[in-house]
Order: sequence, then structure tokens, then C-alpha cells
Amino acid sequence: MEEDDDMHGLIGDLIRRGTIRSVDLLAGLAVFEAGETVSPPLPWIEAAAGLFRTWTPPSVNEQVVLICPEGDIEGGFILRGLPSTQYPAPSQAHSHSIHGADGLIMTLTGDGLVITAPAGVVVEGDMAVSGNVSVTGDISATGMVTGDSDVVGAGISLKDHIHGNVQSGPAKTGAPE
Repeated sequence: MEEDDDMHGLIGDLIRRGTIRSVDLLAGLAVFEAGETVSPPLPWIEAAAGLFRTWTPPSVNEQVVLICPEGDIEGGFILRGLPSTQYPAPSQAHSHSIHGADGLIMTLTGDGLVITAPAGVVVEGDMAVSGNVSVTGDISATGMVTGDSDVVGAGISLKDHIHGNVQSGPAKTGAPE
């Protein structure tokens, strides 16, 4: 009977369910808590950690599982992804989505990718789009102020195009046709 009690205790030391108590972003470590058990700072599992890496730190009070190889909490690591009352599943829809702070939502459905970013989206680097582009707001090209960039549509330069058949002086051209 005593051996069974020890076996249950050992198994309980291998896998524990609890929450994140604190996160050290600079060190990439978090402290796990389950009842009176509090871990030292431990790493959490990311989706990828090689040449392609993800960085999605856990949140305080996020529900997690602590895996302790050989029952050693000092050598443990945190497995994430358990929805809870505080952090419920973000969607019941038949789609794949990523929800972030400040209202960020990226949703992939059969209709395509929708990015909702209330603070805006910044792309650093060149961008090529194969397909149509539809814009419901204004478009600005700030590089044009210094004269080192241009907007070209149907082969016509916005900064260098000229209008023919216009009388010089105060007259203005007509509306585009």
C-alpha cells in the first residue's frame, strides 16, 4: 500500500496544473503556482524556437501545465494553451484566429485572412501584391515630399506627369475622364 502512495505522489510531481504567477520577459521565464506549490522561474514552450521562432509570453493568471522531468520542479517547463474563465477560448466560429492585446485579431477563414488592428499595421520593407487592391480610405506616399519616390498607375507617374492641350495662365484642366 505504501508503494502505491509513493507512486501517486511521484506522478503528481511530474505533471501539475496551475497558473502563471509572474513573467520575466527579459529572461524569458515565468513562475508557476498551484496551491501552495510555487516554482522557480522556468521556461515556457513556444510554438517554434529554431531559425523560425515565435514569442508569445504567458499572461499572469493564465492556466498552464507544469511538466517536471523526473519530478524535479527546478528542471520543469511550462506548457500553455488551456482556456479558462479568465482567458476563455476566443471564438466559437469555424475559423483559425489569433487574438492579442489592444484588440488585435487575425482570422483565417475560407474567405481569406482578415487582420483587425485598431492601432494600425506597419510593414517594414518592400511589398509586392499579386492581385487587386481595394482601399476605402486615403492613400499617402510620404517619400514624394523629398522627390525620391513616386506613385505610378497604368504607367502614368503622379509626380512627373503632364497635362497636354492646356492653355497656360490661370486656367485649370477639366476633371479626369
